Amino acid sequence: ELSVSRDSGTFSLTAKDGPIHQYQGRYNCYASNDLGTAVSNEARIVTESKLLSLLQHYKVEEGESVVLPCNPPNSTVAPVIHWMDKKLRHIQQNDRVIQGRDGNLYFSHVTEADSRDDYTCNTQFPSARIIVLKEPIKLTVVPSNSVVRNRRPQMMRPTGSHSSYLVLSGQNLELECIVQGLPSPKIQWIRKDGVLSESRTSKDSYDRVLRFKNISESDSGEYQCTATNLQGMITHTYSITVEAAPYWIKKPKSQLYAPGDTVKLDCKADGIPTPDVTWSINGNLLTDIDPDPKRSLKHGVLTLKNVELSDTAVYQCKAVNKHGSILINAYVYVIELPPQILTEDGLMYSVAEGQTTEMACETFGSPQPNKFCLSDKTVIVKPPLALRIQRGKPATLTCEYQVDSRQYTPQVQWRKNGQKLTESSDSDKYVKEEDEGIYTCEVITTLDMAEASGSITIVGSILPPVLFVNPHSPDRPDSPTQIQMTEPKDRSVTLSWTPGDHHNSPVLEYLIEFEETEYERKEWEELSRVPGTNQRATLSLKPFLSYRFRVIAINDIGKSDPSMYTDVFSTPAAPPDSNPEGVRSDSIDPGNLVITWKVHSFNGPGFRYKVMWRKVLGSGPSWHTKFMTSPPFTVTDVGNFSAFDIKVQAVNEMGEGPEPKSTIGYSGEDYPIEAPMDVGVALINSTTVVVKWAPINRETVRGRLQGYKVIYCTVLSSPSNISFLITDSNEERKVLGDLQPYSHYGLSVSVFNNKGEGPQSDPLTFHTPEGVPGPPSSLLLDSPSETEMTLHWTPPTQPNGVLKGYTLKYQQGISDHVVSHFSLKLDPHSRYRFYLRGYTAKGEGLPIIREGATTLDGEVMEISQGFVTESWFIGLISALVLLLLVLLILCFIKRSKGGKYSVKEKEEGQIDSEVRPMNNEAFGEYSDNEEKQTASQPSLCEDSKLCTDDTLDDYANSMQTEVIMDESLASQSSRVRDVPDPGTQESSPLNPATAISHNGLPNSVVFLD
Repeated sequence: ELSVSRDSGTFSLTAKDGPIHQYQGRYNCYASNDLGTAVSNEARIVTESKLLSLLQHYKVEEGESVVLPCNPPNSTVAPVIHWMDKKLRHIQQNDRVIQGRDGNLYFSHVTEADSRDDYTCNTQFPSARIIVLKEPIKLTVVPSNSVVRNRRPQMMRPTGSHSSYLVLSGQNLELECIVQGLPSPKIQWIRKDGVLSESRTSKDSYDRVLRFKNISESDSGEYQCTATNLQGMITHTYSITVEAAPYWIKKPKSQLYAPGDTVKLDCKADGIPTPDVTWSINGNLLTDIDPDPKRSLKHGVLTLKNVELSDTAVYQCKAVNKHGSILINAYVYVIELPPQILTEDGLMYSVAEGQTTEMACETFGSPQPNKFCLSDKTVIVKPPLALRIQRGKPATLTCEYQVDSRQYTPQVQWRKNGQKLTESSDSDKYVKEEDEGIYTCEVITTLDMAEASGSITIVGSILPPVLFVNPHSPDRPDSPTQIQMTEPKDRSVTLSWTPGDHHNSPVLEYLIEFEETEYERKEWEELSRVPGTNQRATLSLKPFLSYRFRVIAINDIGKSDPSMYTDVFSTPAAPPDSNPEGVRSDSIDPGNLVITWKVHSFNGPGFRYKVMWRKVLGSGPSWHTKFMTSPPFTVTDVGNFSAFDIKVQAVNEMGEGPEPKSTIGYSGEDYPIEAPMDVGVALINSTTVVVKWAPINRETVRGRLQGYKVIYCTVLSSPSNISFLITDSNEERKVLGDLQPYSHYGLSVSVFNNKGEGPQSDPLTFHTPEGVPGPPSSLLLDSPSETEMTLHWTPPTQPNGVLKGYTLKYQQGISDHVVSHFSLKLDPHSRYRFYLRGYTAKGEGLPIIREGATTLDGEVMEISQGFVTESWFIGLISALVLLLLVLLILCFIKRSKGGKYSVKEKEEGQIDSEVRPMNNEAFGEYSDNEEKQTASQPSLCEDSKLCTDDTLDDYANSMQTEVIMDESLASQSSRVRDVPDPGTQESSPLNPATAISHNGLPNSVVFLD
């Protein structure tokens, strides 16, 4: 005997009912009343035995295959299986290590790295919220004494060369092909009796699984898996047969019947194999009931002739094959009822001429009513409206009608207050006092007539603009009077009133306002609105409050003044109706759980909040409870970043609110305790590297992982030169750009959560390779005589490598970086432009540029910008000099050209693409000045040895370089080709508009192209 809950069909089993396995079986639920008995579909209870697990140890030679068993408990629901280690980290799977559908862990071949003693199979049943843990399995891989030999593929799951599968239509199917071999074999799937559908199948688990989703009969056939490696191949054939559980093709319908009717219940089902169909009446098989000549069964159709009131019953149709059963109930109700039309009146149908339309006419009755339709009659589809118009405004009354298409054009007659209206020649279309009245539209045909009425009501007048308008305009309604409260209840009261004069503009609605008398700040608030035809309203109120009410009338012109307010009406206290909203965790400090919520309404005295919490895992069903008068509430010593179920219930002296829903909250976070491991650097070029690291153990984060922080700086740099990049929580690599070529960098990585940053990883140093140098710091021109010029320069501030020498444009290279001057034999009639650049093993750098010419007294004349360089100005100055010196230096007249001018340096700066700063906004780069260091992060360049010279014993010597000068180069520099004039291009360096300043050079320098 099963105990069933009252007024329901539910029964439950507990431990006191005895061993649960005795209730294993199939069940049906029967529900009965005076009209019959209905039967439910079949339910099944399956009990499961407990799983015993023993410690296991496997010892395998390197290169051999092995299977670690899981043996999950038998269940009607497939469990979710995870292979993990003792730290609950998943065992990494690949084409060599695969988990089978049976839960076992398959090794195609083992390596020494597979040795461990904590292979644990975890079986999870999500619907039951149960996880079954097995004892850990120990696997020892014995190193081979000789060279590990390759092995040809062999089947591990399934075994043999052929396997068969029977699956039901609509289910999912997975074919496994797990093989052993060395090296790990490659897998290929084909369909032997056709083409393998890419849309209906998918591959998973490194091609070891072929998955069918929602399988159908067309998927029946033979499939083959081929495993291949260097030693050979093996195949396995899968035969798939798709069958189907019963499903309905035609269902019998429940219906009302009248005495004497013939009932036909048609029931058809299909499946593979074809199901057997049986009929029952009120749960009793038809074959077990005495035969009735009025009842017959043929081809699945149950026929009842000349039914009577006693034939009212529930008829069951059941279809069964080896894969299951389905059942459906059909209600036959024999009764006599008068006919009713269920379709509402006045439905409109819009249809174009020549088209077909269907008009609904749903009826109800027993026996089934006969339906017939009448011919179209004349109807007015859009009658005139009841208009309220201000005096002096236009008004239009419309009358749209519909007549039978076979009728002639109807006659339309308008009447005012029952009197015929005729067309008027008066062109005044604005309403006057005499236009007020009832207007009737009559549509008259030869067969019938339809009429509808509207009205025009004058509600006021359009007043000319004035400087002052009386707020008590006579057009507004007067205030309601005689406000009374009746029918007082715990949460409601009925308010009634007497309307005031509406001044020829009917009241549209009444506005009911209230104020709460307990508060010092009293404000009237809207409580309800009712139509203007009402003179009373029932008001819904909140418990434990004191109210006063007033009423305002509203018409087309505006609002009335408020009525007199009522006496105070107080509602009694009651338990809370609801619970606080916004329940959440606002935890900040480590080990604390801070629960907060939105303030709630009281409903009664002694209002409090019942705060409840418990850990999500490991604390069981019991709740911790604390009563509070206001948020927040803090629970201490609960651990870092632990998940809790939290909920808050409203309570007062009258009782508790409804059972609250719980939400998940977390305790406060603490600083991470470990740094990322396996930090490495890969060079991309002289200014860019890639930093990589291993994912952090989430347990050591002690909070929600926000991301990683990469801190880097050059060795011996000041703390202000420290830079760092921020990554996302799922990133384990970052690109560092805008680095200085040929430099020594220090780098470390840390992890951070909402609390802050954890310790930095061990310092990692790396060198950036050589790059091309920057321009020389300066270039000065000196003219010892009128035919010579000496160039003096200083090395680049950024050599970016070992400086090999310099290149002077139009001359061969200078092969010694120590050289800082160079002399040329020059033509005194020409001016020169010099391009000087240094070079390293990576190539030439940016140039420094100067223009100049020799002078008579041996000084250098550097060519400045503007009209000074124009030929007309030089000629003018030359002529003046010639006139002054004509008597003394006649022998030099032909050679003189120009005078002595102020010197202005010129140079041009360019940016090397390789060392150009990278626009790396996506990396979230910040300087150390932009963000404070956390307590757990010491400065990389202050406290760490990363940025000191202690780590550069082998690097310091490389910073001192000497290059021997190639003297043959100097001997070849006695001739300089003229530099072509840059012309008049817009970007010409001689154009002052294009001059820019450069760090490290005088502000007066002009950059030349």
